[in-house]
Amino acid sequence: MTLAKNKVAIKRYGKLMRFANWLQQIPNKVTPPPFRLIQIGSAFWQSRALYVSAKLGLADEIGVTEKNTSSLAETLKINEDHLYCLMRMLASIGVFIETSPRTFNNSKLSEHLRKDNPKNVRSMILMHNSPEMVKPWIESLEASIRDGGIPFEKVNGVDLFEYMNKNREFDTLFSEAMDSVENVAGVQFLEDFNWSKFKRIIDVGGSTGSKSISILKANPGIKAVVFDRPRIIKGAREKWQSKEDELVLKRMEFIGGNIFESIPQAESDDDVYFFMAVFHTFNDTDCRKILHNLKIAIGDKSPYVVIADAVAGEINIDSITASMDMQMLMGTKGRERTMPEWENLVNGTGFKIENTMDIRTFAKYIILRKQ
Repeated sequence: MTLAKNKVAIKRYGKLMRFANWLQQIPNKVTPPPFRLIQIGSAFWQSRALYVSAKLGLADEIGVTEKNTSSLAETLKINEDHLYCLMRMLASIGVFIETSPRTFNNSKLSEHLRKDNPKNVRSMILMHNSPEMVKPWIESLEASIRDGGIPFEKVNGVDLFEYMNKNREFDTLFSEAMDSVENVAGVQFLEDFNWSKFKRIIDVGGSTGSKSISILKANPGIKAVVFDRPRIIKGAREKWQSKEDELVLKRMEFIGGNIFESIPQAESDDDVYFFMAVFHTFNDTDCRKILHNLKIAIGDKSPYVVIADAVAGEINIDSITASMDMQMLMGTKGRERTMPEWENLVNGTGFKIENTMDIRTFAKYIILRKQ
């Protein structure tokens, strides 16, 4: 079965990413080492300033016309001088444009902080910079590096998923951030796989279904099951009711459950299970439990299994994968795996890695079949 698509575009994307990685190294080559270290050491200033601007809704308030800090401060009931200092710093790195003294417009970057922009990443900025996610970096990273613990648990008292189950506001923010992944990575990576070869997608850990909707729109002959935690699934259909074609929603089923207890059953060999950024969240023991439940769900059928996750380089790892690996360390027991680590994970589970496909994002498609 031919599953790969857009091979030329994928090859071009790979070259662009390698060029981008090379560009990222230029500051290290041209900046005096002491000053470069200070730049890296103070990078959190920028992330905190960006977080506060998103929290205040500055991009929304500016909208499509320029605004001066006086009017912004009056509307938002905040200190004008402090606001100007914040916006001037952000404008210096391309977030906002200072068109005249104390007057700002949205830039190409800040446009993606606006709630009314369907491609906004506001929730992702707010989630990654929330107190729950930032305090582990500040308060418990060093201790965790020493003892092998999980920084998030040290600060918040429970693991990430238990915390989300107990804190509805953060759970909602996390879900919204996951739904905005397509705005970060685009949907091209979904177009790089021939979904039309199948009759039904089972999107495991699919949040509220944005990925499945994108796939179904481009492939009118297939259906989808979206499977995630009950709280996420509750109301998922209603979320899309006013935004999507009812004919698309009729082809979707939303199921809530626990991935460590069971996974929706396969109906035929023409099903395909899709795991997007699921396995990197868990350690090998938990991943094998998921694969065990998947094997039970598959039964005597023989569907394909598509895992969309990073494959880390064994040396000279790229900065995106290295950063994601560090984020996994901060909040979970998971990690970004090298190819030998993926092979070791799958070995003995009743599955085999049939193929690994390059796609137009930081991840790859790892194709599993039942042995």
